[in-house]
Amino acid sequence: MPGGYSGYIHALRHICEHVVSERPSSSDLSSWVQKQFALSKKSAIWRVNFLKKARVFESSANQIHLSGYASRWHVTSDDGILIGLMHSRLQFFGELLAELGEEPKSLGELRQAAKKYDLNWDSDNQGHRRRGWLESARLIKPVGNGRIAITDAGRDLLAILTLHKPDDESEEASEQSPPTAPAVVQPGSEESSPQTGSPDIDQPIATSDPSPARDLANEIRDASTDSKNPDRLEVAIRDAFQFLGFDAEKLGGSGKTDVLVRAPLGRDDSYSVAIDAKTVRAGSLGDGQVDWVTLDEHRNQHNADYSMLIGPNPSGSRLINRAVDKSVAVLSVEQLAELCLQHANAPLGLETYRALFETGGAVDMAPIGRAAQDLIRLRDLAAELCAKLAERTSKFGPLTAPQLMVMLDHPDKPNSEQEIQQVLDTLASPLVGAIQGTADKGYVLASAPRVIQQRLQLLGDLLAAH
Repeated sequence: MPGGYSGYIHALRHICEHVVSERPSSSDLSSWVQKQFALSKKSAIWRVNFLKKARVFESSANQIHLSGYASRWHVTSDDGILIGLMHSRLQFFGELLAELGEEPKSLGELRQAAKKYDLNWDSDNQGHRRRGWLESARLIKPVGNGRIAITDAGRDLLAILTLHKPDDESEEASEQSPPTAPAVVQPGSEESSPQTGSPDIDQPIATSDPSPARDLANEIRDASTDSKNPDRLEVAIRDAFQFLGFDAEKLGGSGKTDVLVRAPLGRDDSYSVAIDAKTVRAGSLGDGQVDWVTLDEHRNQHNADYSMLIGPNPSGSRLINRAVDKSVAVLSVEQLAELCLQHANAPLGLETYRALFETGGAVDMAPIGRAAQDLIRLRDLAAELCAKLAERTSKFGPLTAPQLMVMLDHPDKPNSEQEIQQVLDTLASPLVGAIQGTADKGYVLASAPRVIQQRLQLLGDLLAAH
């Protein structure tokens, strides 16, 4: 990162401010980083890709946003969260701290220590990069003669990191996926997320994300070209729509649609969709592979409100024009995979997803993407409001929506006073109980974040059980 050893985190915070306020695409962000830090185009792209692989950034609907852990770090300024995230994504990161816990070392000596983890670096570049993150977080410091040492803050963080042990290293372990949560916990917590030998992020990551959404996305893509096993794609589509919150069943067989999807929204608002799945070994679905008459029959047979065709890379103006004429929504498997990934970070409601099916032809993902970004923005706003209450109420007392609006880090963001009050009302509701107070007198925090998390988790578990 730009800024030298002490400037990595400052540079990242500057980039995050831009991401939060502008929601750029990946290419737009690379261009901005290039100009902002006077980098080459290749160097800027490399840095943005690194931050995506490190799960600092995530993308949905062609927009970059902060991941959940990066958002927590951005709001709270707790560098331990960011370092924990890095530790969960890079080999020999927290372990480098442990090596320095014994005695100060040079980067050359740390490169030798990395060999215990099967990291045979041919230069000190990897050590330089790790040093930048740790030194900018004030976890290590230079002590002269080219050596660096761990600080007291570094020892405190090291005490709550789950470290990878060299004697557990194996080819099998090195191929495991990194954990979804940072390997760092708050002091006093009884739980931690183990680091499992994640691949060195300075090299391309070939392993898959273990989350259900990532597994679903990979299966959808793989199944779409497995023409010898068409049932596989039908099962993947069923599972995907169940993940999105629909009632979905795989039917198949003569005269039946492949997957029937229902949105149970009550007597007047419920809707159903007859979905036909097409596997194509060559990876591109054309008009000649679609039986439009059968699609009409399937919709009528199941009395479905909508009809959808899903396959790999639907292409050709003839296919799209026929779909428009037949009122069949056409969704690519890549779009469905991206929907699952987006839903994992921004779960939307069934009425919002209706937009996928309402219009024949190629599905317009933009309305769904905007709804997801709005949800993420409100979630970020809720976190930022709680952070401001934690920071300021000890000095100023209870804070109202107008006062908090002035204190927000990005006053130019489109957060109205009414919207802030709506978020405060939600946070103050008995079910959430994150804050307490009134709109007139202001609010203060009511519980520790871990208590709120527990309360919402219990509520979610209860709702899921019914």
